[in-house]
This record gives sequence, structure tokens and C-alpha cells, in this order.
Amino acid sequence: MTESLDPSTLLSRGLEMLSVPEPARVQALMEKYLDELERCNPRFGLVKFESRGELVIKHVLDSLAAWTVVRDAAAAGHGSVLDVGSGAGFPGIPLAAALPGVSFTLLDRMARRVSFLKTCAVLLGLPLLRVVQADYSAFEGDYDVVTLRAVAPFGRFLHYIDRSRVRWRTAIAYKGREERAREEVDDVRRSSHTGLDARIVPLLPPFLEEERCLIVAAKSGSGKSIVDKPVRPGYDFSEGEPGT
Repeated sequence: MTESLDPSTLLSRGLEMLSVPEPARVQALMEKYLDELERCNPRFGLVKFESRGELVIKHVLDSLAAWTVVRDAAAAGHGSVLDVGSGAGFPGIPLAAALPGVSFTLLDRMARRVSFLKTCAVLLGLPLLRVVQADYSAFEGDYDVVTLRAVAPFGRFLHYIDRSRVRWRTAIAYKGREERAREEVDDVRRSSHTGLDARIVPLLPPFLEEERCLIVAAKSGSGKSIVDKPVRPGYDFSEGEPGT
């Protein structure tokens, strides 16, 4: 089915299937973003893909499949999100386009990625989108939501954000198979993480014939205190995409 559709049509239909608000505006932004990604990728090596259609399905629509979950966690669409290890900009840039009332911070430690992301931020003209080059261990702030879209196990992700100087209320990790995600949640529940409500949210990215879900973990209190012991520097959260 998807083979007969051009990438613009895939994107248009996918946005409609996901009920993304202002789909024409979001599509125009995503077309600009993908143009820049295709132009820069040979030089920067940001993401592996074989076609623009693959970028649309496996990355843009996959990122946007969680837009309502992120919106609700981010103060009903008026809060703040920290995207850890943004890499090529997934999920942060598509989510920022779909949620213009949310403040997005894209965090990455690699200069070439940050250079690309900053170019995209200017190109897309999203006023609440900012890009920061820093190791997570050296970063601090107060955010409604922290997102991660990579292969890092959720327990490891929580370990790093819990021991950082970032205050957060909800952590959202993009995952592949629900069975594997549940194993990761069970591992977290058996660990020392208390006062944490973790749940699995199934996702249905349009045209993607692979299982996808989210792990959503919300703190029971109003936030966390800054701790004295920082995370070990150098961990790269941006490698990979949701695993199987």
C-alpha cells in the first residue's frame, strides 16, 4: 500500500490519521525539516534511512504518534519538554511542530548534531524551540516532561535522569515491542525507584508494520529535588531508535 504513495501523501494521510492539529501547517514544517535532513545527512551522518518515505513513516509519524500523551503530560499543551539525546531531532522537532504552545529543549552533546538542530530551529521558526549542546550530567533545569527515543533500557534512563540536576515530573520513553517494554517496567519496579507510576501506552504509528509503545513514568510528587551526586558524564542517549 505505502509503496504506491509518495512521501508527501504519506505524511498528509499520517497526520490526518493521528488527528494532529493544524495538519497543513505541520506538514509544511516537516517538509522543510526533511529537506534539510536529506541535505545534511551525508555530511553529518545523523540517521540511517533509504528513502524519504522511510523517514516519514519510521521517524516523523512514529515521533508524532505520541503527541497527545506528551501534550497531556506537558501541562495540557502549555508546559515544557526536555528531549534527551535529540540526535537528528526525533522526536523533539516533530513534537514541537505539533505542539507550538509547549517549550521544547533539544539536548545533545555532539557538536555536529547540535549544529544541524540549530539550523533547523532557525529554518522552522518555532519560537519555543531551543537547542543546547551539553552533556546531560552538566545540564540542569525544571521540566514537565523528559523524552527519550533510543534503545537505552528504561531503568538506565531513569538512573541517569534521577542522578542529574534536572527536575522532572514525567519521563516518556519510546519503545518497540510491548512485551519487552513491560519487562523493563518490571525491572524498574523491582529496583529502588519508589513513588513512580510507570505504565505502558500502545502506539499506532500510521503505515508502520512494527510494534511500538511508550513507557510513561510519572512522579507521585510535584517534582524532585536537585541531588548532589551528578550522573557519570559521556553517556550518549541519541544512538539508535526504538528497538524491537
